[in-house]
Amino acid sequence: MTYNTTVTSKGTVTIAAPLRKALGLKTGQKLTVALNEDNQIVLDAGTDMKDFEATRSRITKNIPNHLKGLSGDSLRQAAGKAWVMGNDD
Repeated sequence: MTYNTTVTSKGTVTIAAPLRKALGLKTGQKLTVALNEDNQIVLDAGTDMKDFEATRSRITKNIPNHLKGLSGDSLRQAAGKAWVMGNDD
């Protein structure tokens, strides 16, 4: 699939609907944008919390709860708190 797009004055680029659908991208979803060694833009959608929790559940189903560690929400809260505490701006 190949689609043309335009960069706006604010640097916004629209990803065509068929590409968003094929990649399972949702409105408001965060993406990591990188430039590879061939000067190509690479988008990484990562894993959303719902998928993370489903995978974690499947992997840890035979592990007692007290040994599983933090839940996805707890991890997100701890990471957010650590970022705020470490951000001196």
